[in-house]
Amino acid sequence: MNNRGDRFLLQCKVNYFKGITPSNPINYQDLDYQLLIDIGMEYLNGNEIEEFANLFRESQYFVSLWAAHIIYDYGNPDNRLKKECLEVIKDYSEHPLNSKISEEETAWIKLHQDEFRNFK
Repeated sequence: MNNRGDRFLLQCKVNYFKGITPSNPINYQDLDYQLLIDIGMEYLNGNEIEEFANLFRESQYFVSLWAAHIIYDYGNPDNRLKKECLEVIKDYSEHPLNSKISEEETAWIKLHQDEFRNFK
């Protein structure tokens, strides 16, 4: 599978079923976690941040959440895109069907409250 987008989607699915989520520090060293970061970095290093941000439209397997975190943490986004990332993260912090992801994203927002406050 050579297409980055397909690889990213497939790895999000793998991570979803393994319970690997973007804001759980326990997972940061996991190979499957790192694979998603690496694929995201391919977009960012190729100056394709806007193309990568198109993944915000994908709702399955936390794809939009992974993309938002990778862009925010590694992509040096402009203010418009940074705000979009934070909106995706905020939406997941209020996720009514998945309390684990809601708690993790709420904790992430708390850790980044100064930046988050600037973009509300």
